[in-house]
Amino acid sequence: MKWDSPSVQVLSQLLRIALGKEEPSSLPNDVNWQEVYNLSLKQGVGAIVCDGMLAIKDCGIDEELKYKWMGQSMVIEQKSKARWRALCQLAELFAQHGIKTNVLKGFSYASFYPNPFHRPSSDLDICLLDDFEKGNQVVEKVGIDVNRSESKHSHFTFNGVHVENHQFCVGVKGSKVDKAIDLFLKSLLETSECTLGNTNVIKPNWLFNAFFFMCHARTHFLIEEGITLKNVCDWALLKDCKVEDGDRELFWTKCDEFGLMKFASAIDEVAGFVFGGNHLSDLGGRLLQDILSVKTHKHNKNKAMAHLNILRMIWENRWKYSLFSDTTPINMFFKYGYGFFFERNISQYDLKEW
Repeated sequence: MKWDSPSVQVLSQLLRIALGKEEPSSLPNDVNWQEVYNLSLKQGVGAIVCDGMLAIKDCGIDEELKYKWMGQSMVIEQKSKARWRALCQLAELFAQHGIKTNVLKGFSYASFYPNPFHRPSSDLDICLLDDFEKGNQVVEKVGIDVNRSESKHSHFTFNGVHVENHQFCVGVKGSKVDKAIDLFLKSLLETSECTLGNTNVIKPNWLFNAFFFMCHARTHFLIEEGITLKNVCDWALLKDCKVEDGDRELFWTKCDEFGLMKFASAIDEVAGFVFGGNHLSDLGGRLLQDILSVKTHKHNKNKAMAHLNILRMIWENRWKYSLFSDTTPINMFFKYGYGFFFERNISQYDLKEW
């Protein structure tokens, strides 16, 4: 679907209405609602766009599709609430052992939305800082199996919800730059004390969320399924937050320092286009087109085939590397492809040696 198609324009308008960027207003008479519905689910914004649709009286949608859409939104909301309950219970368990639970991505970003439970997430991402292994042992003591096979994080299932307990904020294997990024991000987590509601869940400060967002989006953009309009919404809401003096300037300074400036600027441009109608450059148009064309790659349980699939994605996405000053297909090959065949576990102490 083209980025300037009528359905994309309608979806963008509904997003603006749902997120309080625009007052409810009339839509074109010939909206292809089935197309808008399908696109919203594919882009991870189904429940959010539904909120925008319901804010418009007599929008012209077929009643059957309307109630189907509302039903999907209720499913998204219930799943989000179940994950939230699991997160609060896990944070309470950790708190009983003197461990602070920093929540990454998901509910941290969701807190900026009018309805946090309409921003979906597939799992829970947490960081316990120096208590990483202590946290693993705490959940093992209550009878939960912990998988430590991945270097960046351990993972386990808590009350039916998949949890990733991060030892590192970003993948540090084979990259001094990413090690420096990880140290910077963790220094920000150490100063984050804002809890979400009456819970033991700590939401990172704005600078962490903004810079972590760009680092995480980079990985998805280059070697995974890509980024979606859900991510664009995250950035648009993050960008509009009130921040401490100097934090916004420091964010862009760090983006420049770590080779993310062009990529961050392109995402910022796309968000400005979707939520403010700003001009879209050729690069911005290509990025938005890539977002709308995001593919779902099946995860292969065979390790060799999974790594070969990563290499294929690196090759398919080779045009994207022009957005990064310190990342090329070759070093991504050695970091995420070739290097996987010689993988070893990395301890936090390795960071102190480079």
